[in-house]
Amino acid sequence: MGITACVMTILLAISGGLPEIMWLGNVGMSGSAAAAGMGETWYADGSPQGALENPVMASSLPRGFSAGVTGGAALDIEKRSRRVYDSFGGVVGESEYAFNQGFTPFPGGAAAGWSDGTFSAAAGWRAVGTFSYGYGRVMNDDNYVKVADETLDISGLLSDFSFSGSWSSGGLISLGAGGGFITGTRSSEYTIEYVDPTQADIILDTDQSLSGMVVRGSAMADMGRLVLTAGVEQPMGWKWETEGVDTDLTLPMKIRSGAVYAPGNRLMSVFAADFWWSPTSEVEIDDTDPGLGNSWGFGAGVENTLPGNTIVRAGFNYEASPISSALDRMGFTGGIGWRIGNTAVDAALAFSPVRWDQYEAEGLPTFQGTDSLVVESSRTAFSLGVTRWF
Repeated sequence: MGITACVMTILLAISGGLPEIMWLGNVGMSGSAAAAGMGETWYADGSPQGALENPVMASSLPRGFSAGVTGGAALDIEKRSRRVYDSFGGVVGESEYAFNQGFTPFPGGAAAGWSDGTFSAAAGWRAVGTFSYGYGRVMNDDNYVKVADETLDISGLLSDFSFSGSWSSGGLISLGAGGGFITGTRSSEYTIEYVDPTQADIILDTDQSLSGMVVRGSAMADMGRLVLTAGVEQPMGWKWETEGVDTDLTLPMKIRSGAVYAPGNRLMSVFAADFWWSPTSEVEIDDTDPGLGNSWGFGAGVENTLPGNTIVRAGFNYEASPISSALDRMGFTGGIGWRIGNTAVDAALAFSPVRWDQYEAEGLPTFQGTDSLVVESSRTAFSLGVTRWF
């Protein structure tokens, strides 16, 4: 196992299990704020940002030039507790082990698109992952006397610089292809500051960078009120770099599909859904199998246009963890938008709670069969986007 893999394992063990942060980050903004409010249905998103995720969706762009920009902020709350036992081994309650919260602004991305009805293209940048986490607790001995302060701070960003192109004959089928360059950094600092001045404090700093490429291809069938799309993306040449040492990261392809349906009612409703699956059991870190399982996820949402040209949205999404089913995550989304001439202003709110017991996540390096650690966390993310057609 390479240095990067070892550092990831050590920090994951210290943190008590942060699979997103210690892997490829919390999911960022892969599309528009409108799609974020509809269950984060990025693969069915017909915006300039959505065309970077699904190249054939560039064919859905209006004729001419268009551009979009997004950004947001997230509130993360985490509570860790352990069961308290009496002298006979009976459970007498729970003790709060740590409680942390943090508010972090994050960039979404910016993209531009162009279409003449036959050929379409989009290019731009997206923050597809974030590495933001803060943890701290007071370490006590068996007599509940303070021994030390323990902290873990992680920061960083994963960026995707992409280009997409698509071709449409004006009939049923459209084809698209594209690719992106992935680059990112993650900094981690773990400290233990002891009350006893005779004990040496522990400080572990790690700076890492990630680079690689992604190739994407997709197709779309436009049947009027119903649009179906499917495609595949293949990561290539991914590497983690730590202190000048490269570690190869082998990632499998991801198979994706999406659908958009407009029934043509008085509310001008639009239903969107997407689904993805990836054989993440094939992941290798420096030719070492980390023991992951396959993963999949889906999202679905709806938007309705109210009197006054106000658009309201709602959605739901679910993601199966490749580490353990105890770490599966669901999310609830809502949004609102306005159309002012050739400008669209959209806002979205997403809430994602998760609760897991230590003994349910055997895939984590922190696993101990007798540990009663319970982690309850939630992420509330607000995003705002503006799209302009010229």
